[in-house]
Amino acid sequence: MSSLSEASRQLKAEAEQIVRRLRLLECLSHYGHAEIVGSVALDLVVKRDLDVHLVIESTDLLSVCDDVFRRLLRHRSITNFHYTDYRDRGGIKVGVDSFPGPSGAWSIDIWITDHPEINGFALVRDLKARLTPQMREAILEIKRHYHALGLLRNGLSTQIHSAVADHGVLTVDGFQRFTESARN
Repeated sequence: MSSLSEASRQLKAEAEQIVRRLRLLECLSHYGHAEIVGSVALDLVVKRDLDVHLVIESTDLLSVCDDVFRRLLRHRSITNFHYTDYRDRGGIKVGVDSFPGPSGAWSIDIWITDHPEINGFALVRDLKARLTPQMREAILEIKRHYHALGLLRNGLSTQIHSAVADHGVLTVDGFQRFTESARN
């Protein structure tokens, strides 16, 4: 196992500890179906960032977001929140800007939607089934590169996952060429 893979496993374990400590999935399950998605679910963690998607059963998206916000506020370790209104795309993101973990501060993003087709559940299952050890190492190396530059944000991880899994990109240089050709 590479050092990048081992570091990812350690960060994943830390993220899972935070989920248990906050009883996050238990809390969110009161409103619908919640799952950890993204890098933590895929065991491709380079950055302390935890993503959870919640598909709610109610059609009152704002009330559920408000209730989730209030439940999270009960935790003394959570002090900085933000909402991002993506209702034009079918959801709202509730973000915890900084939650203390053993290795440092974590960000936690909870995507809340009442549209079952707008979530990351299927994407995680698909990638888990398709990723080879070589692909995993390539993703971790590319993500590590961009994280070191402070650029691993705004969906870049998803682009990296896709470039590697769907287009055979295996290096940082290959990813740079891939993104440049995609812009043209």
